[in-house]
Amino acid sequence: IFYRNSINVGLPILECPEAVEETEKGDRLTVDLEAGIITNLRTGRIYRTSPFPAFIMEIIQAGGLVPYTRKRLEEQSGYRSAMVRPDE
Repeated sequence: IFYRNSINVGLPILECPEAVEETEKGDRLTVDLEAGIITNLRTGRIYRTSPFPAFIMEIIQAGGLVPYTRKRLEEQSGYRSAMVRPDE
């Protein structure tokens, strides 16, 4: 449930116990969600995890399931939400 809820609000969750164990406080990491690669910039160590499928990446990039659905409705039918959006 946590994983699905996280995606629904646009928060990507990666599972990589090895990265958690080896990362120290203050380490900076880069994350490539599409490739499933985590890089520790201090050590240069690269960790691999499962990449997200394309449709999940679309939801994350849209900011979550609600913005993704709104965007799809607008694209498919010319529907324009009457809801007030934070960025408008």
